[in-house]
Amino acid sequence: MKSFSLLCALFLGTTMLHAQTADEGTEFRSFKGSNGKVIKAALIDKTETKATLLLENKRRAEVPLESLSAEDQEYIKNWSKEKALFLQKCMNLTVRELLELRGYESFPFELKANSIIMDAKMNGKDAKFVIDTGAGTSLLHTKSAARCELEIGPMDQEVSGVSGSVPAAWCKVPTLSIGESVFRDRKILGTDLDANMPKGGAIAMHDGLFGADLLTQLDTVISYKENRIFFRPDRSDRSQVDGEAAKSTDAGVEGEQKEKDEHLNFRIFKTRDGKSFRANIISKTATVLTVKLINGKDQQVPVANLSDEDQKYSDSWTEAGDIFLRYCGALKIEELLVLRKYNSFEYERRGNHIFVDGTLNHNKVTYMVDTGAASSLLDVTAAKENGCEIGPMDKKVYGIGGEAPAGETVMKKVTLGKVELTNRRTLATDMRGRDGGRDPGYIGLFGADFMRELDAVITYKENRIFMIQR
Repeated sequence: MKSFSLLCALFLGTTMLHAQTADEGTEFRSFKGSNGKVIKAALIDKTETKATLLLENKRRAEVPLESLSAEDQEYIKNWSKEKALFLQKCMNLTVRELLELRGYESFPFELKANSIIMDAKMNGKDAKFVIDTGAGTSLLHTKSAARCELEIGPMDQEVSGVSGSVPAAWCKVPTLSIGESVFRDRKILGTDLDANMPKGGAIAMHDGLFGADLLTQLDTVISYKENRIFFRPDRSDRSQVDGEAAKSTDAGVEGEQKEKDEHLNFRIFKTRDGKSFRANIISKTATVLTVKLINGKDQQVPVANLSDEDQKYSDSWTEAGDIFLRYCGALKIEELLVLRKYNSFEYERRGNHIFVDGTLNHNKVTYMVDTGAASSLLDVTAAKENGCEIGPMDKKVYGIGGEAPAGETVMKKVTLGKVELTNRRTLATDMRGRDGGRDPGYIGLFGADFMRELDAVITYKENRIFMIQR
């Protein structure tokens, strides 16, 4: 077998490729031939039998895998061109840009007392919802249901919260929409969210809880750092962008159905006349975009016809975004965020609730992730069992069912993977009382206070939570 250095020499002497400049982020390493010879190079492409290396003299060489050491062959096997390009070209893209380029529709959200508040429309009327991963099913405020002219059934149902249970009724909802995502003819439970709540409480001020049932359906992503929530409209009951509203003569969209995940390769654009279409920018001038539509056709779209937000997007369209779409679009959200140094945790789904394993004071525990909880909260019994001292039960916590007594405690050390929090004050209450004293299977709620601090990202499609400690 020819030596590694000889292979390179033969290649460069006969079929030498053009010189190439190393990009910032190009990973140079020492490759070793099967005969022990070493050369410094960066892997830039591969096939099943060959590796393309960028040498330090800026030349490229194709090298048979069999000529390399076993360690180098394993490195090449696990190497991803998509990840390498992302690191070299796309690292400056924000989470918002990465998801919008993948076809998600995004919305800024408002934080009130750590609660995520979203604008929506219920039966065509304006409404505000709390985004609540801790709510297994969505829930309406009966006063809001009446305002939106919904049909409300008898109060013969029951919903439970941290403070107890309250009567509820089924409400018939003709439409519930956020942006292009539309839910039709749903039955959602309603209760009086004002009951026993303090004046100005986060829940009482809004029209309902947008719960995990709908968040799951829309493959939702929540990003605390950017104060944005991302939905896939094509997962809703009727996506505006794939129906009549997609048939924009300006954009030439025909609205035909494709494989659902293909939509992730196209961004949603909105026009000034309220229509929507999916496309990717190919090129642009100051006044016209050339885009590729889902049906494969190229179309010119006047920039002036687009919404203000999409005009800003077209102005800021970059080569990095184009490279991401063309070469990195197959990367999972997990891969994109881990490459950005986020800690990644797979969570367990019980029903629609999210649970993640961690520790409390060095003891292994499970937390329920709850964006609807403004502050993290422990079960008083579990807190004591795991080394937390509980102060007088002279505080109060509020939720569905009203108020419950609570005591202040200190979580000396909390960990999730490599993420570590120390000496965090929180409250503890009896979370077992309504279940006859049974252990709920988790120690408490990992709330929005911790998730904001850790720039958390929650993804429903991949069942993962991402956190980064600055």
